[in-house]
Amino acid sequence: MKKGVIITIITVLIIGITYFGIEMFDFAKGVKNDIKIPKQENADLTEKETESESESESEFSEDDCVFDLNTQTDDFLKEIPEFSNYVWDNEKKKATIKLDNGNTLIVTRGGCVHFSFYGNLLLNKSELNFNDENGIFKKALWIAEKLFHKSDYELIKKTLNDKDYEIEKSENQYYLNFKSELYCDMTLVVENLTDQNLISIEIGFYQC
Repeated sequence: MKKGVIITIITVLIIGITYFGIEMFDFAKGVKNDIKIPKQENADLTEKETESESESESEFSEDDCVFDLNTQTDDFLKEIPEFSNYVWDNEKKKATIKLDNGNTLIVTRGGCVHFSFYGNLLLNKSELNFNDENGIFKKALWIAEKLFHKSDYELIKKTLNDKDYEIEKSENQYYLNFKSELYCDMTLVVENLTDQNLISIEIGFYQC
């Protein structure tokens, strides 16, 4: 008799637990379905976000720029006869110059909110040892003298002579950060491009 009662109780508990589990599963499923965004609504949201981004981009104009984009042309290169063989990208404000010795000088000059001016000399490794610091400094000063205003060139020259810079070195690169309050950033970056058999020397600055 007692055994039968126990079996009955166990059976009722199993049925109750099973029923409760089914109800909870259906409830969770319903909640999940409730928070789903319909495909069409989701597509509409994506379209609205895209339109918003496009409107934001279209609202940008030259009037928002601190520096005048119209004055950022290749005129500064036309005054340097030895840099006559170049291609100017007006959108990127970049010139790719083929030098007579076969090397390449890439110049970027311009900006909207931040105005930058950099010269990047790419030369064959046979012309310069990556560890020849004096030789690299001479090349960097050559870039600065040719491109930058005389006052900037003199500042760079003095900073290098006085070793007034911070330097970080790695196996194939070293980075010099000039200590100058006149610019937000003034640097000399040298890279050993082993895969291209080139050495890259980039020097320049940007204004906030």
